[in-house]
Amino acid sequence: MKTSFALILLGLVLFFVAPRAALGESPSSIAADEVMAKIKLGLPAEYDNVVINGNLTSERLGLTAKQILSIPFEVEMPPSDEPMQANSSIVIKNSIISGRVDFNNTVFQKQVSFENTFFVENASFTNSTFKGDATFAHSMFMKTGSFTGSRFNGKANFLQAYFKRPVFFIGTQFGGIADFCLAQFSSDVEFVSSQFVSNAVFNETYFEGNTNFKRSMFRQVAKFNKTQFKNETSFEGAHFAGSVQFLGPIFSDTIDFISAQFDKDTCFKQAQFMGPAFFARAKFNDLVEFIECNFLAGAAFRQSEFRIGVTLNNTSFRGVADFTAGNFLGFVDFGGSQFAYDADFSNASFHGPADFSRSTFSEKVNFQDTQFKKNVHFESSKINILNLKKARYEWLFLHWDSINHLEFDDAAYQALINNYERLQWQKDSSDCRSSYLNAILQAAPTDNHLWIINGIRSIVMRTNSNNLSR
Repeated sequence: MKTSFALILLGLVLFFVAPRAALGESPSSIAADEVMAKIKLGLPAEYDNVVINGNLTSERLGLTAKQILSIPFEVEMPPSDEPMQANSSIVIKNSIISGRVDFNNTVFQKQVSFENTFFVENASFTNSTFKGDATFAHSMFMKTGSFTGSRFNGKANFLQAYFKRPVFFIGTQFGGIADFCLAQFSSDVEFVSSQFVSNAVFNETYFEGNTNFKRSMFRQVAKFNKTQFKNETSFEGAHFAGSVQFLGPIFSDTIDFISAQFDKDTCFKQAQFMGPAFFARAKFNDLVEFIECNFLAGAAFRQSEFRIGVTLNNTSFRGVADFTAGNFLGFVDFGGSQFAYDADFSNASFHGPADFSRSTFSEKVNFQDTQFKKNVHFESSKINILNLKKARYEWLFLHWDSINHLEFDDAAYQALINNYERLQWQKDSSDCRSSYLNAILQAAPTDNHLWIINGIRSIVMRTNSNNLSR
């Protein structure tokens, strides 16, 4: 039953993957040893619309071409620390490789192209070097794939490649452009400690399993536009030395950018963070934008550093927004953003101007021990609960009627009243003072110091009367 299913599967692949097969041309059948003999002799190994029967293994390059063709069974070659040399160009298109592919520790001196090729068994290129361009575009890997420790000196083309099982790019070095556009990873994929020397393009790539880019290095432009991450994804400790684009990506589960470093301009636009998003201790050394993004399950930017400026225009935080101890060295723009749950900016430092105008804080926003060295703008904002305990600021443009409730603290009230007086906002100053006296009255004991209570009540009534007469 399994054999019949395999034959049916191969037939479908021939029909849909190989264009010639779809036109009615039957694929040729060749032996894997024929391919290996050509590679050994340095002759071009070029095939189109074929079924390669047997295993393609670099171990056989240790034999002579005559030995490869004369031995009808696999030979156990002694292990060698020296890399195998493949001196011929390899171009296999619209074909099926029925056996195992094992080119570990191999140096490919010329171009390697497996285009629209179906890998039935495991395919491994571990610790190999591709000196020319390497193409795996539109190919299908049905079992485990490995490029761990490999070097791509030229362009690495994985356009619309399909990986059914786990695939590993651990410590892989991409010297040229790495193109993974429209690729599909149906299982886990590991890019741990990979090096992208040139542009890395993952536009419209689909990651269905866990995805791991921990400690990876992106030296030039990195693009993840309209990319889908269906499971847990990690860029922890990744270093983006070039500009970064995440335009319209979907993170369906936890996304981890903890301790990541962004050296150039970074843009997250219309990004959907459906799981928890962790940016704790991240460093943004240039302008960073989160425009029209949705954080649905919490966003943690604790102890992150923004050296130039950060824009979070019209961004929605449906879970807790944690910016505790954040260091904002340039301007900050949260204009038009919505915070459905608590927002915590306690112990944060704002060295440049901060703009929260048109923002809505539906629950509590915490600015305790926060330092604002430049102007802070909250025009047309709405705040439910505000904590300004030990907050330090010079000019705070926040109208009193924008605040539903200010958490009681003598110093916080006095600082805000003084701020209104400096701005010459008389009504705001009077209303804030009235609320302050009411707060004192509510906190005062009812059985002692009645003369103090009555005095406060008199002041409150007089203040309210003055407000009504205006």
